[in-house]
Amino acid sequence: MWKRWAAVLVAVVGLWMPMTTQAAEEIEAEPKEITTSEIKTDSSRADDWFSKQDNSSSEKGALAKALEKKRQQNGQNEGSQEKKKERYIYLFEENGFAYYLDSQNARWRDIPYSESEKILDVWIRLLKVAPDEEYSYPQKYYLEHYYLRPDKQQIQFLSELEVAGRPDNAIKERAYSVHNWENIVSGSLEDEIYHKVMAVMKKKNQFWPAHTSVRDVLEDIFRISL
Repeated sequence: MWKRWAAVLVAVVGLWMPMTTQAAEEIEAEPKEITTSEIKTDSSRADDWFSKQDNSSSEKGALAKALEKKRQQNGQNEGSQEKKKERYIYLFEENGFAYYLDSQNARWRDIPYSESEKILDVWIRLLKVAPDEEYSYPQKYYLEHYYLRPDKQQIQFLSELEVAGRPDNAIKERAYSVHNWENIVSGSLEDEIYHKVMAVMKKKNQFWPAHTSVRDVLEDIFRISL
């Protein structure tokens, strides 16, 4: 009797073992499910966190201030360059030279021996733009001094200076003479200088002398007495 039960037990164990092995393999093949959630905590004090944020903000503030200061300096430099460029107004190029009007020293003056007619006193700066084998520091340039006479469209040459650096104030110029006025010849260099300068003065609202009122202009130009 016991032999029969022993045989049954052996058969049952034989069937159960492969099923257990297959189940174990299936369990290993499946991804493991995370059953626990781990929460990381910061053990530092709240005051430490706020002080850290304050330090970071102060660092950013210092950087922002430095950048702002740099921008202001650049803006000032650009502004000074613009002012410098604005003083010397480009007119044209001719024979390898760029002609600039010194707007700071352009002024109206009374023509000698006349109570009403005025002339424009201008300095023209010439900078070489073509390559030159001769190099000098500071760069050489030329200054030309002219009188312009709008009433008769005439020009009078006074002097020309070759300058390296700052010009000398003690210069020799041709004295003004009514006989030195030259009529503008169409297409000439003087024609270009005259009309370019007058165009700049009109654009800058300086066609009228700065010290002349509207009443004076009407009386002098249009012969209208007020």
